[in-house]
Amino acid sequence: MLCNKILEKNPTKIKNYGILLYYQSRTGYHNMYKEYRDTTLNGAAEQKYTEMASCNRVRFPCIQIIKTATIPAKLCKRDSIKQLHNSKIKFPLVFTKVRPPTKKLKITYKASKPNLFKFFHCNEKRINVVYSSKIFGSEHLSVC
Repeated sequence: MLCNKILEKNPTKIKNYGILLYYQSRTGYHNMYKEYRDTTLNGAAEQKYTEMASCNRVRFPCIQIIKTATIPAKLCKRDSIKQLHNSKIKFPLVFTKVRPPTKKLKITYKASKPNLFKFFHCNEKRINVVYSSKIFGSEHLSVC
């Protein structure tokens, strides 16, 4: 028996994969179809094995992959995959790491922690929030 690893021609492009499988659970045998977005078929199969182990508690030897296919965007069935087909989708930037402008200004150890939160300035109206508790005392903080 020969076992070869399947390599993708273009592993930098994200594709939709459909996986049809047959698995044994505690109650019996079941068929299942799921869709995944990944750059390679191996990555999509790995997502499937991880999900089956976490959600359905099915071990690796109890899963048999029957069929895999690359699916075009218009034939996808699952809403979790369809929502990623929007070309204008945006993901929020949670924090940014401040880096020194030149290598000469790089510091290995610094006395204070960097501020990683991104502050947004709003020009419309200011809302004053008053925190009156034992932790904050009676401080007045201006929040935008």
